[in-house]
Amino acid sequence: MPGGRLETEGLTKTFGDVVAADDVTVTFEPGECHGIIGPNGSGKTTLFDLVMGFQRPDSGVVRFDGEDITGMRPDQVARRGLVRTFQITAPFERLTVRENLLSVYTGGLGSGLRVPTETHERAAELLDLLDLDRVADHDASDISGGQQKLLELGRATMLEPECVLLDEPTAGVNPAIQDRVLSALREMNDGGTTVVVIEHDMSVVGDIADRITVLDGGRVLTQGAFSTVTSDERVRDAYIGTRTDRATGTDGEMPATETETGTETQTGTGTEVEAGTPTPGVVAESRARRPAPAESDAESRVARALASRADGDEDDERGPVDRLVARNVTAGYGKQVVLDGVSVKSHDGITCVFGPNGSGKSTLLKLLGGVVPVRSGAIEYGGRPLTGLEPHEIVRAGITTVPQDRRTFAGLTVRENLQLGATTVDDEAVVDARIEVVLDLFPALAASLSEPARSLSGGQQVMLGLGWAMMTGADVYLLDEPLSGLAPSAVDDLFDVLRTLVDRGIQIVLVEQHVREAMTVADHVYVLSQGRIQFDGPPEALESEDRLVELYLGLE
Repeated sequence: MPGGRLETEGLTKTFGDVVAADDVTVTFEPGECHGIIGPNGSGKTTLFDLVMGFQRPDSGVVRFDGEDITGMRPDQVARRGLVRTFQITAPFERLTVRENLLSVYTGGLGSGLRVPTETHERAAELLDLLDLDRVADHDASDISGGQQKLLELGRATMLEPECVLLDEPTAGVNPAIQDRVLSALREMNDGGTTVVVIEHDMSVVGDIADRITVLDGGRVLTQGAFSTVTSDERVRDAYIGTRTDRATGTDGEMPATETETGTETQTGTGTEVEAGTPTPGVVAESRARRPAPAESDAESRVARALASRADGDEDDERGPVDRLVARNVTAGYGKQVVLDGVSVKSHDGITCVFGPNGSGKSTLLKLLGGVVPVRSGAIEYGGRPLTGLEPHEIVRAGITTVPQDRRTFAGLTVRENLQLGATTVDDEAVVDARIEVVLDLFPALAASLSEPARSLSGGQQVMLGLGWAMMTGADVYLLDEPLSGLAPSAVDDLFDVLRTLVDRGIQIVLVEQHVREAMTVADHVYVLSQGRIQFDGPPEALESEDRLVELYLGLE
């Protein structure tokens, strides 16, 4: 019987309150090509880390060819014929491509310093297989990002492993390099090597995988053939969000709301809607029919405070639409390209950016916020160039970012955190007025104003992040996954606040994994996949949810 059988049983790992692996039991059969998919945070890379010994499980067992390898060091695991690659390549940049392959030789100091002839021959075979022979004597720092991906694969296979774990082997590479990677994987697999691939490009998974395992929330959601798992409603829910009643936090029909004339459905028309999520077009229609709430005193103060610009330029006229524009931008990390010729702009209201993990959504926000440099293309705000500006200059221009990790100064009070958001404001009266506006919109923060930020709940930290954005005086907000970790009842409250801000002239660019929830407030939608825009238009232009899922998962 061929080797390369990898199995986990009851594998569990927690990081604080986060359960990254929850009783994961899965078997990768000898000689198969097995795909692992799942939404952001589902536990895919954690599974690889646990198998390879980079993390030790809290409980459970890892077996390779029948041997218990749980908790072994990565080098011990590798010597047994089980190796892995990483999504972000990290070659020895001052060594040549050939030397990088030879560096994998693990005979140890006791075997002498000379690399055996057979190891040199193995390196030459891989250089030819991966089409790296023509750059074999170039420094690894001088080759392209795609070639570094090939080199990463070559280093992993130098030891002729029985099983190889690949984390996003085709991410950020051009089609020609992708074809070369897939060709090498097929040749390895045809030779009997077990191949396990984490991949977000569904065309790749569907092309090479014999079986698929879907992870969600650290658990195995389902397994089976590609066509079976991608048509499973549970998989769709995992990627784009469940059908939930946000008012009660339960699955079921859309909640009824009280009106002056009695009880009607959420559409506000008095017409019953079938249980489940309406199509995007219906969502847009429902949103358009929603009556505007009466303006409160707090909302009037919002209007006055948001009219004060961070830079104090009273003559700065902003157009009502398309303030922030990115034209044909390319960006990435190291030699890896994450965004490839992307054009987007902020629209009136809420502009949603959807896409699977690894598609470049967060990188896009970082690019717009000045954190990631623009390699090519241009970014403008109100017709003024922003390309190359530092993050603080971007904020002063009128654009602020609320990151996914809800960064706060944990040891400072809530008031002090808010005051830091207004560092571009010299007028203390304006700072105080903005704090008052924030507390009007987020009364839960008022009770904690003198408490350290570390005492806030997850939902309150989202409030503080938005409050910080309001303190800057910016009129475009870039929000990265604000729904993450929120209770269902808090989602409606957050959306109400976002709509209040929109009504007062703020444009919001929202990156969100909870697609079904975000679609209820979207005014414009971009679908980003594999670093490119797959859809650009109003939500009602998505004829059905099936069309959205096809674009999101790249099933076309």
